Amino acid sequence: MDLVLDQKRNEVFHKRRVQLESKSGNFTIKCFPTSIWEASLYKAWTLIVSELSPNKEIIEKSLKNFADACQSSEVVLFEKNTFLLYFAYSTKKEGDDEQRFEKISHIIKKFKLSCMSSNSSFKSMVIETKDYSAYLDEFTNATYILVILPSKNVSIEMLKLNTSLSRKAFEDKLNDKEQ
Repeated sequence: MDLVLDQKRNEVFHKRRVQLESKSGNFTIKCFPTSIWEASLYKAWTLIVSELSPNKEIIEKSLKNFADACQSSEVVLFEKNTFLLYFAYSTKKEGDDEQRFEKISHIIKKFKLSCMSSNSSFKSMVIETKDYSAYLDEFTNATYILVILPSKNVSIEMLKLNTSLSRKAFEDKLNDKEQ
């Protein structure tokens, strides 16, 4: 889509989607009008990765349960290497910053690169502001977890313990093991 004139993008996308759908037979396909210059590519890959997970509903329910147990407003799983959004649970309303995951991903990737360039390693971090606390940590073999706490009444140390105790169960869910 990057090589198509702006005024022609919708028309070209629709035409190509119709062509693909006509050749897909009994397969249901989804098409995305992406660009390497904007968030559309990030969103498309995120949808593809999460849709391919065999335990999508179980993981989403588990994230909600984890968030409730930790009194967090948001729990996000990022793919470990690319920091693409894998799954998220949020009590935030749609319409909040819809690009926040892409922004977080970009910030963390830059931070990881700066750690690598100084021969340091990055495993976890805690950010505390007057409005919230955020905890980011390696979670499973394939993910990082980000937990947002809206209240100072929840201990970060307790959150770290809950995260540690949840690792094995989430690893099993992500790897499609018997529940």
